[in-house]
Amino acid sequence: MLSDIRILGSRAAARRTVAARVDRLTRSRLDLDQLQQAVRALSVARFDPPLPLILAGIEQPDGSYTADRPLAPALPHAAAALDAAREAVGDVPAGHELLIALEIDQGAPSFVAWLRRCPPAGPVPDLDDKMPPAPVGQPAASVAQWFALASSQAVPNHDGSLGTARKAVEAFVQRGKADNTRRAYRGAVRAWCQWAAGHALPALPARAEDVAAYLADMALRKRTPRTIDLHRAALRYLHHLARLAIPTSHPLVAATLAGIRREAPGAGPQQKTALTWTPLTRVLEEVQGDDLASVRDRAILLLGFAGAFRRSELAGLTVADVSVDDDGMEIRLTRSKGDPNRDGVRVGIPRGITRHCPVRAYEGWLRAAAITEGAVFRRVWMAPDAKAGTRSPRPKIGSTALSDRAIAEIVRKHCQAAGLEGSFAGHSLRRGAISTGAGDGYDLLELKRFSRHQSLRMVETYIDAASIKQRHPGRGRF
Repeated sequence: MLSDIRILGSRAAARRTVAARVDRLTRSRLDLDQLQQAVRALSVARFDPPLPLILAGIEQPDGSYTADRPLAPALPHAAAALDAAREAVGDVPAGHELLIALEIDQGAPSFVAWLRRCPPAGPVPDLDDKMPPAPVGQPAASVAQWFALASSQAVPNHDGSLGTARKAVEAFVQRGKADNTRRAYRGAVRAWCQWAAGHALPALPARAEDVAAYLADMALRKRTPRTIDLHRAALRYLHHLARLAIPTSHPLVAATLAGIRREAPGAGPQQKTALTWTPLTRVLEEVQGDDLASVRDRAILLLGFAGAFRRSELAGLTVADVSVDDDGMEIRLTRSKGDPNRDGVRVGIPRGITRHCPVRAYEGWLRAAAITEGAVFRRVWMAPDAKAGTRSPRPKIGSTALSDRAIAEIVRKHCQAAGLEGSFAGHSLRRGAISTGAGDGYDLLELKRFSRHQSLRMVETYIDAASIKQRHPGRGRF
């Protein structure tokens, strides 16, 4: 039923994710190191919670290209996914077949429907095989699919062979980029492939004049210079992995970007609104329920502010990373944007005496959710309403961590419910903590140590205009 399994990221994380969603019998038969066996087992497995279905971008016989498109939010097994895909696609183009794959992207599984040319109809390639060569001159859909795999290779197990060592080189090259960066690059390359196919241009290798036109088209569509820079970097990375000449270094591309920036001199990155302490307490007053979701969200809001955490740092917290005593808590960040060498960063948070103590909120969430190991912040599935005369079932707690996007959505949702005006997301907690510290009189060096930034210049960008005016040297003298 499944055509293949695509693991984009850590194989160990993929194994844990899949095992948590299938029945005990399937789990006992599951071995992602033996791909063909895993394909057979998961083809008939029932996933709980069910998985979304996505139609992968495909090139139609007339040369047009379709982008990735969600087809269904929750399907329990591959057979249901195939039925839903057939209904959505309709008549399959001649010379193609409709297939369903299981894709696990950074621990998030989904069904992916895609069209494959017939033939071939051979055995499924093993993930341990060498990466296929770059699809130079091939359809744009093949380029996007190849880049997704090439930029997400797992580190192989050591066996002493030269082939494994060379494959490890490719995998470690990927680890030079943060997970979020590689995820953004995959989206940018898909967008480039869609645009190139729509204009009958080669996607790989890209020509400098085509890249310049693509970036100019983005500017005409009012995309920010920061987003355009990201797409340029993604195309550079695509050609780097394919070992081809880099078209983004051409003077025409550089000159086009210079003109785009000059036309938008004030278009800097859109900063999220700082959720400083006073409005944060207003939000917390609206999250007063004792249900699991409310207890979790209070802990996320308070801990995110108290540690000036990035949303990815909050999402990646595990119970083993946190130690709690009478004085407060100490958190060891094993993965952080400010720690590219993975030396580990320690964050201390003191225990408070008010109802807004982040340490008590953290302890309350672990106690309510009965979490003793693994990810700290997880999804909560609310139980259905109990039938008359029966006891209400307990909500279900997920086994894997919330995504960083889910963290951002939680912050945005509660700020909106509290009636706050502004653009709020996960970064609002970090920005608000730093701005609150600046307003309380802490100097830049203290704020840099608190926020774990690598430069003072970056800390200054987080300080709101109100804080800057309050700390102006001329205050009280004018």
